Amino acid sequence: MFKLLGEKFYQWRKMLLIPATVAGLVIGANLTGILEPLELLTFDQFFRWRSQEDFPFLKPTEKVDPRIVIVTIDESDIITLKQWPLSDAQLAQLINIIKEEEPKVIGLNIFRDFPVAPGTEDLNRVFRNTPNLIGIEKVIGDTIKPPAILSELEQVGFVDLVLDNDGKIRRDLLSITSEEFGQKLSFSLTLALTYLKEEDIIPRLSESSRNEDEIIVGKAHLFPLKKNSGNYINIDNGGYQILLNYRGGKKSFQTISILDVLSQQYPDNLFRDRLVLIGGTAASIQPSLFTPYDRSYPTSGTIIQANAISQVLSAALDDRPLLKVWSEPLEWLWILTWTSTGMFATYILFNKNSFQYNTVIKWSVFIASNSVLGLLLIASNYLLFLQGWWVPTISPLIAIVGSSMIVIVDQWKYLATFDSLTQIPNRFYFDKVLEQTCLLNQLFRRETSLILCDIDHFKQYNDTYGHPAGDRCLQNVAQAIRIAIRSSDFVARYGGEEFAIILPKTDSKEAKKVAQRILRKVKFLKIDHRRSLTSNYVTLSCGVSSLRLEDQSFLKTLIQQADIALYKAKEQGRNRVISYDSLLVTES
Repeated sequence: MFKLLGEKFYQWRKMLLIPATVAGLVIGANLTGILEPLELLTFDQFFRWRSQEDFPFLKPTEKVDPRIVIVTIDESDIITLKQWPLSDAQLAQLINIIKEEEPKVIGLNIFRDFPVAPGTEDLNRVFRNTPNLIGIEKVIGDTIKPPAILSELEQVGFVDLVLDNDGKIRRDLLSITSEEFGQKLSFSLTLALTYLKEEDIIPRLSESSRNEDEIIVGKAHLFPLKKNSGNYINIDNGGYQILLNYRGGKKSFQTISILDVLSQQYPDNLFRDRLVLIGGTAASIQPSLFTPYDRSYPTSGTIIQANAISQVLSAALDDRPLLKVWSEPLEWLWILTWTSTGMFATYILFNKNSFQYNTVIKWSVFIASNSVLGLLLIASNYLLFLQGWWVPTISPLIAIVGSSMIVIVDQWKYLATFDSLTQIPNRFYFDKVLEQTCLLNQLFRRETSLILCDIDHFKQYNDTYGHPAGDRCLQNVAQAIRIAIRSSDFVARYGGEEFAIILPKTDSKEAKKVAQRILRKVKFLKIDHRRSLTSNYVTLSCGVSSLRLEDQSFLKTLIQQADIALYKAKEQGRNRVISYDSLLVTES
């Protein structure tokens, strides 16, 4: 009993090694960065699903942000105004019109590092007298200075963006610190914090020693990205970066043309108590940038800034999820879990005891089962994404397929080398093991023994009890032999009712003891056999041979001698063990 339990444990130990090995290989491949592009594409797809971009007949799951109004400057506006950049007079007029409705904050997403006459004095007066007006600057690479007055009043934020290797913007840079200028906040964060200040919400650092970099803003908890955060591998995480949880494109915000504002053709109180963002959306004045959405529809920097502002406001006030990532150990556990799921699902479907379908059906089942698991994985990750978690998708998907393939190969190997009825190795596997034993024997210079066993009067048993009972008899005898032999021995079904046991590094005397133990175990089964001429129960006859295998030519001799000994055991009355060595002694 304990031996069978040990064998079962060994068998499952092998199965448990599969997910650990596959998951380890996939994690290792992931750490090289080879899977990052595919993970990012999946990340983008989740954004498109949420915005219903791939399903235009459905309503987007993200609503229009009611707190933000964007004053747009598009191509038609520039054509009508017949001027770009706007003159200082036009810009001053625009800001004054918006100020009349008392917005909480105004963001000027237009570079103004030099005057554009006429109206410079008017614009400077507006800058100095509008404490809730925030201008922009560029501080990385080719710098662009902010309006001097706004810089003096510290009403400026930088608009530098972080691009991934594929040119898309998925991260939001909130702050930069350098020896040259100290710490600077981004334009979007400055606008959001100014708005929230009106709501009596002030950012604070976490008091937890484990999360020293955590910033708490209302209901929002901000965590900076690390070099290997989520599915990123060794990114430049300089400054304070977070994932950008896009709300959507231009349709996700209230917009109004600059011409409508200048002509004051807009609804009353459109700007009251709102965050107003003024910026260009025309491709001719602002280069379009790529986001997780369709590459055929690039997005203006103004819309990206609106998304960055919206995510902080919505998280702080509405508890809308910010995108976060799991720790690496938790991600590895996620991959291991799906690897194990794929392995066990395939093992159950392709169980060697019951799955006897043809190759076409097996492959169909394999594809179907992996497709179902893949869809479950993607659905699970998408639901997690909706809750604000970005977790690996491609890595566990590859792991599912990999572990399933290994199980199938193992099952095919099993079917090729094991007897389906008795669940022990077949004649083909026996020949391979005997050849390997011969090679090892040449190294250790020890005897190898072979036992051939035959069920006595098995034809009469089948004729009396029927073939189903005969099959059960073979199964029971096979299991009895497995229990009787040693852990180093190898048993196989050699023929119809014949079994063979290879005993490495074993002399004739020890082999005969093992054979005697086999006989006793089979007798102990007490399988009725009323037509047996030897006993009332099923019995065995065994022939034993032992040789020092010098080369492959000795294998045939070993088998022949065991067969002769088995024949003599039958001739002398069956239910006994005869060794070839004893026959030699008798003859002499």
